[in-house]
Amino acid sequence: MTPPAGLRFGNWLYLWLHAHESSAAGHPWRVLEAPGMDEWFDAFPGLRELTVTRAELRFHDRRVWGERHWNQKFGEEFTRPALDAFIADVLAPHVPVDDSDTIVVNVRRGDYYAQDHLRALYAFDQAGYLADALESVGSASRIRLVSDDPEWCRENVANLLERHADEVVYEPRGALGNFLAVCGSRVLIGTNSTFSYWGGYVAGVLHPDARVVMPRFHARREQGTDAYQLDPSWTIIDGHH
Repeated sequence: MTPPAGLRFGNWLYLWLHAHESSAAGHPWRVLEAPGMDEWFDAFPGLRELTVTRAELRFHDRRVWGERHWNQKFGEEFTRPALDAFIADVLAPHVPVDDSDTIVVNVRRGDYYAQDHLRALYAFDQAGYLADALESVGSASRIRLVSDDPEWCRENVANLLERHADEVVYEPRGALGNFLAVCGSRVLIGTNSTFSYWGGYVAGVLHPDARVVMPRFHARREQGTDAYQLDPSWTIIDGHH
């Protein structure tokens, strides 16, 4: 079961991952379709096969509401083999691969910073984090900035990015194009977003030598601030929250 609002593509992917893993094991699962999924079905047709519409939902079908973490705890609620199999089957065949040394930087802003209750949960010192993350990967000839708020990035971190690359390009707005850019990269710096995490997961399948950097911070919750979605093979940056 999915709510009609509140979850987006990065969250849905964890549910589709569970449906793929369970179905492959002989226990057919489907994710209930929610508004906004159509764009992703067109880009990744295999996702539609893991989805059921409300009209297709039968009276006797078992309904399961998402657990507290929405199947997002790496190594507990899903395994690396299951993750890699899902990516190889459903996502990777449709992602253009970038084998250059371009550093892709994905900065999540949007409702995290526009809405007070989400800002209290998710906002952190992105500029300070990016400075440490860029130091960890070193300089490159090109940085590709992917964000839902490129204007904020131009105003607040452009100088930082320009110190680490000869050229900085800003990806146009658009969820699908941004996701493909993040996923196809060999060197990725992400922020505290499931969109970034999935970019890192896919990049790791497409590039055996992928370098992925993420903040340890995800959100301020009762159980702590650390992100439980992180792949242990990534470079994790502490602090800045």
